[in-house]
Amino acid sequence: MQALKIQVVVDDTLIHALPALSPLRGQRVELIALGEAQPPAGVAPVAGGLRGQIEIKDDFDAPLPEDIRRAFEGDER
Repeated sequence: MQALKIQVVVDDTLIHALPALSPLRGQRVELIALGEAQPPAGVAPVAGGLRGQIEIKDDFDAPLPEDIRRAFEGDER
């Protein structure tokens, strides 16, 4: 089980989400949320999903021009 503890001032936005807190409007409270650990939702990559939409040039892995290499390394000369 995971727990999250936060201190907040009860305002209208919080009361809208949790109406039971309305008697505490304007007060600082500590909220503790408990829940089961769940993996974050995400989008799984699809193999070949961009096929035909990306073109990789033949010189993709060629050394960078000197001025660009220096800029990446933070050398502004």
